[in-house]
Amino acid sequence: MVAPDAADLPDGGRYRALVVGASLGGVEALQVVLGSLRTRIGVPVLVAQHAGPGSRMLDKVLGATSRLPVTVAVDGEAAEPGRVYLCPPRGTLRLEPDGTLTARTHDREISSGSVDELFRSAADALGPAVLAIVLTGTGHDGLAGAQAVRGAGGTVLAQDEPTSLAYGMPGSVVAAGLADLELPLGEIPRLLDDALGAGLPLPLPGVPAAQAVFALGGEVGEAMARTDWAATPLGPVETWSSELLTVLAMILPNEMPLHVFWGPQHAQLYNDAAVPVIGDRHPASLGRPILEDYPEAAAQLLGPVVEATGAGRAVTYADQRVLLRFDGRLEEHFYTVCYSPLRERGRIAGTFANYIETTGQVRANRRLNLLDKLAAVPVDDEAGETAVAARLTAVLADNPADIAFALVYLPDSAGTELHLAGAAGPAPGAEMAPRRINGRVSSPWPVTAALRSGEPWQVDDLRSRFGTALPAAEDTAAAESVPDRALVLPAGRRDDDVPAAVVIAGINPLIPLDAEYRSFLALVADRIGAAVLAARRRADAAARIAALRELNRARTEFFTGVSHEFRTPLTLLLGPLEQLIEAGSDLRPEHADAARLAHRNALRLLKLVNTLLEFAQAEQGAVVPRFAYVDLAALTAGLVALFRSSFEAAGLTLDVDCPPLGRPLPVDPDMWERIVLNLLSNALKHTFTGGVTVTLRLQPKHAELTVTDTGVGIPEADQRNLFTRFHRVRGAKARGHEGSGLGLALVQQLVRLHRGSVRVRSRVGQGSTFTVWVPLAQPRAAAEHRPDPDVRKAYRQAVVDEAELWLAGAGRHSGIADAAPPPPGRRATVLLVDDNADLRGYVTRLLADRFEVIAVGDGKAALAELDTQRVDLVLTDVMMPELDGLELLHRIRSHERHRGTPVILLTAVAATDSTVAALSAGAHDYIVKPFTARELIARIEAQLALARGRSDRDAPTGTIQSAAVTNPSTAAQRTPDELARQAGDPDVI
Repeated sequence: MVAPDAADLPDGGRYRALVVGASLGGVEALQVVLGSLRTRIGVPVLVAQHAGPGSRMLDKVLGATSRLPVTVAVDGEAAEPGRVYLCPPRGTLRLEPDGTLTARTHDREISSGSVDELFRSAADALGPAVLAIVLTGTGHDGLAGAQAVRGAGGTVLAQDEPTSLAYGMPGSVVAAGLADLELPLGEIPRLLDDALGAGLPLPLPGVPAAQAVFALGGEVGEAMARTDWAATPLGPVETWSSELLTVLAMILPNEMPLHVFWGPQHAQLYNDAAVPVIGDRHPASLGRPILEDYPEAAAQLLGPVVEATGAGRAVTYADQRVLLRFDGRLEEHFYTVCYSPLRERGRIAGTFANYIETTGQVRANRRLNLLDKLAAVPVDDEAGETAVAARLTAVLADNPADIAFALVYLPDSAGTELHLAGAAGPAPGAEMAPRRINGRVSSPWPVTAALRSGEPWQVDDLRSRFGTALPAAEDTAAAESVPDRALVLPAGRRDDDVPAAVVIAGINPLIPLDAEYRSFLALVADRIGAAVLAARRRADAAARIAALRELNRARTEFFTGVSHEFRTPLTLLLGPLEQLIEAGSDLRPEHADAARLAHRNALRLLKLVNTLLEFAQAEQGAVVPRFAYVDLAALTAGLVALFRSSFEAAGLTLDVDCPPLGRPLPVDPDMWERIVLNLLSNALKHTFTGGVTVTLRLQPKHAELTVTDTGVGIPEADQRNLFTRFHRVRGAKARGHEGSGLGLALVQQLVRLHRGSVRVRSRVGQGSTFTVWVPLAQPRAAAEHRPDPDVRKAYRQAVVDEAELWLAGAGRHSGIADAAPPPPGRRATVLLVDDNADLRGYVTRLLADRFEVIAVGDGKAALAELDTQRVDLVLTDVMMPELDGLELLHRIRSHERHRGTPVILLTAVAATDSTVAALSAGAHDYIVKPFTARELIARIEAQLALARGRSDRDAPTGTIQSAAVTNPSTAAQRTPDELARQAGDPDVI
């Protein structure tokens, strides 16, 4: 090799080049080696250092401490003795046989294999004249190169494990038996002095080794450079060992918070990243023993340090709680720390702490856990809002780390007075936890302001406000953990815009009251408010349900009482009427027909009363089925047979498919009769073509009854409410408009009493299918049940008579005798429209001796008569199928020919709004049922007289003859008192 100043340089002896390889921790190790040389080296030094922290400025870092000039190798230049050449970052360096260097750079981030490349090239170029050193590093780079050096007759040195930050590279060489020597890092410079130097001292570098290491540390390095180390347990920097300098050089440029406790007093060293953890103790903590610097955290810090030092192995503590002082204020922090022992000359000399702050994570988990526990508090039981608030407060008591104390107040209905529902910490009734707070009286907490504003209020200086009411403290840390601030937070919002609760939360003074802390407390208050609101609404709902139950019970009792009261006069009506009918031969024909008319409608009224009573009793739970084993097929077929004549009269088919079931089944016969008859009655009422099919089948666990019709069908929107009491399908075509609206509701109640179910499937225009299932086994089934035959007969007769009444047309004989011969001249023609055949017949008889009467059953038939007949007055019911009275009135008023025809409406709705609506629609009069015959005739005569007066002005073409009108004006709607006075009138309809 050629060296410019070869005469001035010592001879390297047998070695002509020194090659060095390192990786993790190599920068610090190189600083120790190059900075600790005492003599000149007469050979070039070639270094391959893997890319890592500080490697991009490795020439400057090493240049500040090395006693040899350091430069990054340039491709093609000659290697000069006494100089240090660095492999380019992310590149390779080779020593060629002619003494020149080949330097290449690559795109890859890690210089993997660069040590092997350097070592092999030197072995190829110089053979046994190569000295190779493998310093600290991870992986196995250098292993193949060391083998090449040993194979060429060269020498290989390796750094020992105790002084290596990472023992992968030197350890692999040692394990392979390729290391001639394994030395501590501090011994390597002395060996180089002996092996490569001539004993000639080198000029001292411009910067001492320790000062050069300090230069790596930024702010902390500058503070170290100013520190009087002689006054610390570490002593002057000149006395620091190479191991300590190596550790210091490793931690200072690192971006992770790192801490070193060195020596028997555990003196502190750290880097810039650790300054936020040190807080306002920096820079005074540098070199100070841990016990002096952290008296409040000695137990948390000293224990792990001693354990790591004594055990000689790494110890990890997860989420370690440490109290640290920042800006004079104590704060709680959490760290996950790994404590590792550090060695000096083979003995443990210190502890290396690598820690990650987990304060945010610990607090977040702790707070989420609390919110989860609050969410798990049950609010769906019978407990009221006060009990729920007490449960929630008990949960808060388990987390004093975030909520030092808690008070929950609930406002009254007016929002002016609050009572204490829960207390965590202070005793209820204490000075800071009064049991009641009145908004008009001074209180220790600004709850009234919070209620009015709906915003949190901060209360400071609690220690001076409450003094001994706060927890006592014995030492500094405990004294500073006593809460001195609280937040008053409104929680939830009732329907009256008053907060559902007010939460007073004590602030932990060891945690900064930042936005995150405030947000957490707001979430706690929201959760408490939501739970209290839920309990309040549940209680309100329970109160409303109780009130509705009471109302329903009272209504049911009323219906039951009224129904019972109806039965007595009905009995007195039915008995004499039956006697009259049985003695029919002694009566005039018209009187016998009238008796049958009255008897038929009395039975219908009895059916309605019984239905109402049965439904009320079933809804109240007062009906108990009396089960008996019966031949269900025979019973069902017999009930269907009752409707045979009615279906034939309607031109409908009635198919019965009820084969013997092979066993008697337990049912309540009376209830089953009502189920079947109601379903058949409903089918006949809404079926106009086709027919009805009744089937009974035995299923594995149920008896199945189906009633299928080809009727008008039920809209899907109405099917879900079809079994609801009083529900009617609006606009549905039916044979009659009468009915209680309880038939299908009663069916469902009776089926449920059998522990069964009922279902409907229907399509508009195609028909409906009702299916009833009753279990094959029933509790307490009697061997035989004998119902009252008279009651059963009366009920059956009422159902059949009502069905026949629907089938009656305008010409049906309804107990009406032939009218008396009309007087001379044309009589006024009255068009009577009512869907009730009995009422049509009766009114026709009343009017026949005075007027010509045309009686029809619905509005459509009335319009047809108006088009073909001359009608002087229309008398129509309001509620009718197909076309009701109000729609008929609208059609009449819209027709040019019939616009002036007087129209009188008949209705059972005695309401002022209905009267006003009818008169506003164009009705000339509005008569409420029941009415007397004299009143009806008088009102008709009055309207005909008014119409005659109008027609006289228009040159009438005929003379209308009628009885004298005593009161030509339209009568006003009668009051209830007038109706009561007329109750004894035999002509009341």
